[in-house]
Amino acid sequence: MIPPSDPNVLKRNPNFEVLYKDLCARKLNPDGSTRDAKKQRLHDGIRTSLNSSRIRLLETQTLISTLTTLSQKSATLPPELHSVIELITAQLKDQIPPKDQEIIAADKETFLSNIDIISENMSVQLSVVAGLLCTIADPTKTPPLDELKFQAEKLQEAAVSQLPQELAEAKTQLSNLAVDMLTAHRQLLKSLILILEQTQYGALARHTKARSEALNARATVLGLEARIHTYTHPPPAPFLAALKNFKAQQGSSESRLKDREGLARRALELYAKAGEKGMKDLAVRKEWIKGEMERMEGEIAGLQKEK
Repeated sequence: MIPPSDPNVLKRNPNFEVLYKDLCARKLNPDGSTRDAKKQRLHDGIRTSLNSSRIRLLETQTLISTLTTLSQKSATLPPELHSVIELITAQLKDQIPPKDQEIIAADKETFLSNIDIISENMSVQLSVVAGLLCTIADPTKTPPLDELKFQAEKLQEAAVSQLPQELAEAKTQLSNLAVDMLTAHRQLLKSLILILEQTQYGALARHTKARSEALNARATVLGLEARIHTYTHPPPAPFLAALKNFKAQQGSSESRLKDREGLARRALELYAKAGEKGMKDLAVRKEWIKGEMERMEGEIAGLQKEK
């Protein structure tokens, strides 16, 4: 078939548009073959004869196939005809040699005498198959049986001419979409390169890195200058006096803490020497002293009330 051309290409090339339309209208057939009236009529006759032969062949194969499975699928077929149908089917498939044809002569006569029963059962099976074909032809809206031939021709026409045309157009659209996608990808890579050049590998990145290194060097120099100044210039007198006062205060505080630590250690030593019995005696004496104090406070309070 003639591949479709992109309308944008035809608009950009007027001479090619004229040539393309002339080829499609006068020189070439829709299937891409050269247009020749005489040869085409001859080819049409050959094609018609070929289609007729194919139809006869398919009809014969369909009848033989239906006859082969008739004994298994037909519930109304008399049992005595099963073996006869199997023999006739084998003969139609050339499975019985010519020397054995006389043996099945009686079976042939039986088959022909009951041909009306066999034909009726085959019609039922073929009707079932035709119904299934109608469903396959259009699952959403099953056509009637008398329209099956028209539906099959329609599907064949679509498969031969319309679908390839639509497929070619879809390929063209897919190619255009691929071109657009690659263009967008190129723009994306270009933007990515610009961003990397500006942030990591470009002048801006180099300037930022150089500035940070310069600031680091400046901070190092200032630190060295401060250390040199500290070593070459003595601290001022007020600073030294304040430092001495701080050390003296720290010394006095440290001595007081040491005295308190010593007192606490001696108290712990006395408690350790007294032991558990001594501690219990001290607790008893403490309770007795507290009781005496409370009693004396009560007496003092009573005397004050009498006055």
